[in-house]
Amino acid sequence: MSSHPDLTSDLSLLVPRDIRLYLDDFDDLTLDLRGEIHERIGVQRAFPLNASTKFIVLHDSDGGEIGIVRDMVDLDPDSRDALEIALEQAYFMPRILKINSIVSNFHVPTWDVETDRGHRVFEIPSSKRDVRVIDDVRVILRDADGNRYEIVDYRRLDPESAAFVETIV
Repeated sequence: MSSHPDLTSDLSLLVPRDIRLYLDDFDDLTLDLRGEIHERIGVQRAFPLNASTKFIVLHDSDGGEIGIVRDMVDLDPDSRDALEIALEQAYFMPRILKINSIVSNFHVPTWDVETDRGHRVFEIPSSKRDVRVIDDVRVILRDADGNRYEIVDYRRLDPESAAFVETIV
């Protein structure tokens, strides 16, 4: 007997063969669900940090849930590609490669960093709420504007950058 209950019967799981996902002319995700077209689909990972390809929630343009894709690998290749693009747009998260400085003004740290998307400077309003350490090495930051940044493994940063991270984790 499993110690975890099977809750999948309570979810509105979509049958992969019944759906087709594609990007329209404006690069908005569109869903064809058994011939019923849903435009400007929103996407959300139920478990973004540890199961990024499973249980993807699809929302209509008003935010209502249409259904859940149990696993992206079950989709046809074109639908999977379209969904991956939509998820990448929704979960845009530059990776921090180097920390130039962290300077606090009135207890609000301003980070000056180099990312895989270029140089960034941002504020972290609350270290307790906006800095998450995962598996002791991965760090997710949320800045004052709601943008997220990732440090894949802070131990692999240069020694000075790693020292900055160790002061906050």
